[in-house]
Amino acid sequence: MISQMFCLPYAGGSASIYNDWKYKFGNELDIYPIEYAGHGSRFCEEYYSCLEEAASDVCEQISRHQTGDYVIYGHSMGCLIALETAFQLTEKKANLPKAVIVAATRPPHLMYKDKPLGTLSRDELMKEIASMGQMEPEVLEYEELYEIVADVLYSDIQMFTRYKRVYGNEHIDIPVLALTSDGDDEAPSDDMTEWQNYTNSSFNMHCFTGNHFFAFNDNPVFYSFIKEYLEKL
Repeated sequence: MISQMFCLPYAGGSASIYNDWKYKFGNELDIYPIEYAGHGSRFCEEYYSCLEEAASDVCEQISRHQTGDYVIYGHSMGCLIALETAFQLTEKKANLPKAVIVAATRPPHLMYKDKPLGTLSRDELMKEIASMGQMEPEVLEYEELYEIVADVLYSDIQMFTRYKRVYGNEHIDIPVLALTSDGDDEAPSDDMTEWQNYTNSSFNMHCFTGNHFFAFNDNPVFYSFIKEYLEKL
């Protein structure tokens, strides 16, 4: 039985974005949000220099806090960190997750095929993320808050420009579930199906109604779907 889900935030996000999930899933699932260095409660720490470093940190947090069978969930940027984490856990011969759940972003070989976010300036990036529908209006209105969020977000996006893993024929031996929504231009269904190219195990995909942040919009259909998927695992 799956007892734990380690949750990886999107770019600019902190572990607190998953607070509601702890109540939505109740005692059925132990939600463990991962806090990235330089974010949220780890605000005073240095940002990661690269995505591999972020994944290595996630591996350490999983090894310290894992209590039983678990899955990894990554949203948007968190998907890439989730995949690299799965590769590193495999290389370490660690206890592997029963599934990797990737939501709201294309697989690595299709990243930013429409909009190369890594080439945008900090302010251009803020405008782009705001257009996706998950940025509070006060972030854009208050200069001090804007500066903090912009720095974190820009640092996160820059990690991808330094991502070095060449996948080739590499695959993980872990089931992959890809999730998207009908209103997310950053993760169209046709592209999301290509996540299957990264696993030798089972692959499933599902499309919800909503925008890029469908999983955080108090979506009971989403919670029910995840519970059913984990029960089948």
